[in-house]
Amino acid sequence: MTPRNIRQADLNLLIALNVLMEERNVTRAAARLGLTQSAASRMLGRLRATFDDPLFVRTSRGLTPTKRALDLAGPLREYLAGLEKLLLERGDFDPATAQRRFRIAAIDYVQAVLLAPLVAKLQNQSPQIDFEIRQPSMESERDLDAGVLDLLLMPQQRSGPGVVWTPLYHDTYTCLVWNRHSVERLTLARFAAMEHVLVAPRERLGGVVDSVLEKNGLVRRVAVQASTFLIVPYLLTGTTRIATVPKRMAAELVRMHPLRILKPPVEIPGFTMCQGWHEIHRNDPGHRWLRDALSSAAKRD
Repeated sequence: MTPRNIRQADLNLLIALNVLMEERNVTRAAARLGLTQSAASRMLGRLRATFDDPLFVRTSRGLTPTKRALDLAGPLREYLAGLEKLLLERGDFDPATAQRRFRIAAIDYVQAVLLAPLVAKLQNQSPQIDFEIRQPSMESERDLDAGVLDLLLMPQQRSGPGVVWTPLYHDTYTCLVWNRHSVERLTLARFAAMEHVLVAPRERLGGVVDSVLEKNGLVRRVAVQASTFLIVPYLLTGTTRIATVPKRMAAELVRMHPLRILKPPVEIPGFTMCQGWHEIHRNDPGHRWLRDALSSAAKRD
């Protein structure tokens, strides 16, 4: 941005750009900004003129930011967060009276076993704090680095230099079958020979089970591959299929559906679930409160 453009760009424009980056949709952005759709479109036009760049390109998925917009996102978010801190922060954060909206990306497994109970608990303790919970996407790590997301819950990934990963809990895997399945104990050979349900949230082929079987000279047949754990009970009930899922998810699914847990016939490496967040939030008392609340909720047995 040149000096001339800096003088022309007012704070409302920068706020609008930030909201457009988060929503990727003019209608939703207009609603958040309290504007009509035509007014929001005019602001987008002014932003394009200010930065001498289209900023967003319309696609079937909505507005896709250009490289220039992505380059602006991180510094813009950091600037607005700092400004908000100067204008709004009043000493310690009081969750009982604070008004705030947190954006968290997590796969449905974490949403079910960690976020849903926590959000339910906080309804009475923090009645004016809102949550936007979404599925991770290919852009989630970039959104975290840009400050568009408050938290990204997943095993630690390679991220930008400003992203911090804090461990929440360690989980291991177990097996699920229909509770009227004939199998009582799994041998490695029988396990490999069964029809498997694979949950691949990012639609990647293979998984940790395939790696373990390969080391033992075996392969399995993946009869059904799904992108969500919530469909697993319906893929197992009334069938002879088997699914290997995190223990916390298995306990939740068994509680709600006619399923049974079986011990895997071979050790399957577990994983550490983490919360990823950006350094711009390190001294933010509200953000620190949320991170602490998640850490406390994750420490259950």
